Amino acid sequence: MIKASSRLRKPVILWMILTVCLILLSGCSPSLTTGGHQTPETPSAPADTVEVVYFHRSQRCSGCLYAEAGTQFTLENYFASELAEGKIVFKVIDLGDEANTAIVERYGAYTSSLFINGIRDGNDYIEEVTDIWLVLGKDSEFIAIVKDKIESCLGEKQS
Repeated sequence: MIKASSRLRKPVILWMILTVCLILLSGCSPSLTTGGHQTPETPSAPADTVEVVYFHRSQRCSGCLYAEAGTQFTLENYFASELAEGKIVFKVIDLGDEANTAIVERYGAYTSSLFINGIRDGNDYIEEVTDIWLVLGKDSEFIAIVKDKIESCLGEKQS
């Protein structure tokens, strides 16, 4: 009888550990931050400036290269005037370069990732765009996701 109950405890303990890990991991990458603190909601006003920041590791796979190229393509083809005016800024950051420590910490990046930061009144409203990883290689879907997020920050998205 003791053996049977100890067998039952192991799966329960593992389940509890996995649940705690998932809860902690989901909280590690807040979707919206202001100066490192979560904000309750995205402001309805258009951003003063939009930073589109792509972080990558030093060793890059084809999916990571695609994400960078797809983001750059979207910006150049749909937001060329905003790029030229400085309303949108595109940055590609190597996570492994020590010179980038401050920006990596500001965004909370830890692996290849795309962030869109709608800066309003000097406050960061940073959103990680995770949906892109589900549509790698599907050009029109990838572009639509990136374009939609940027238009939302600029206040151009039609409801």
